[in-house]
Amino acid sequence: MEQLASKHEQVKQHLKKEITEGNYESGEKLPSEKRLCDYFKVSRVTVRHALQNLENDGLIYRKQGVGAFVSDKSMKSNLVRLTDFAEDMRQAGLESSSRLIDLRKVDPIKEVNEILEIRPDMKLIRVDRIRLGSGKPIAFDITWLPPGYGQLLFDEDLTTQTIYNIIEEKYEIPIQAGSYKLTAANADEYIAQHLKVEPKNALLEIDRCSRTTGGKKVYFQKRYYNPELVSYVMELSRTEETNDLSSKDGLPLKEFSPKFAK
Repeated sequence: MEQLASKHEQVKQHLKKEITEGNYESGEKLPSEKRLCDYFKVSRVTVRHALQNLENDGLIYRKQGVGAFVSDKSMKSNLVRLTDFAEDMRQAGLESSSRLIDLRKVDPIKEVNEILEIRPDMKLIRVDRIRLGSGKPIAFDITWLPPGYGQLLFDEDLTTQTIYNIIEEKYEIPIQAGSYKLTAANADEYIAQHLKVEPKNALLEIDRCSRTTGGKKVYFQKRYYNPELVSYVMELSRTEETNDLSSKDGLPLKEFSPKFAK
């Protein structure tokens, strides 16, 4: 059964349809966040997340303290959306779920505490999960959170909910940005056991750090993908502004997304 879209995705798709069908002219202002909250009966963080996605897609632009406006129809987005595992699975036509392996408080880890920009003596909350696509182990996540955010997860069902969903939808803490680092790794016995691969097999490792308002770090995560099931595809966009191939900026990145074997 196809998984239902999240609330912010429903808001986004409704507004996207209104814009693309010409119900708003270029430069026209969208309804205020409050009006959108009342209309869709959702929280302000949900509306802001939907607007952020529309902005990343190049459909709108926002002026601080003024509101959101419809972009020129000819404008192209060169930004990449920050997605969670459930969104990736939905786009791939797979049903997402997780198997929780561990959720506990752990001692500080120098590297992780530095990345999260928290005190070096502060303990962490660690979450280990197998990420499944239609029941098949696709990835293994190790996630560290500062205790202020991590404690929010202890009473939640992490087999059906993502950390994104819990943090944003339930606690209204917007995930506004994040960084990705892609590298290669070899499976140790612990990860190999859960991904059902041989120890020392090559894996695709993605280090992710997500941030909320004011650049505050919400979590740091190491995700290990089985490269037989996942690859990343990069889509570049060449426009009039980038026709000069000698440009130091190169071609803008239009899309960078995972592709999953079924």
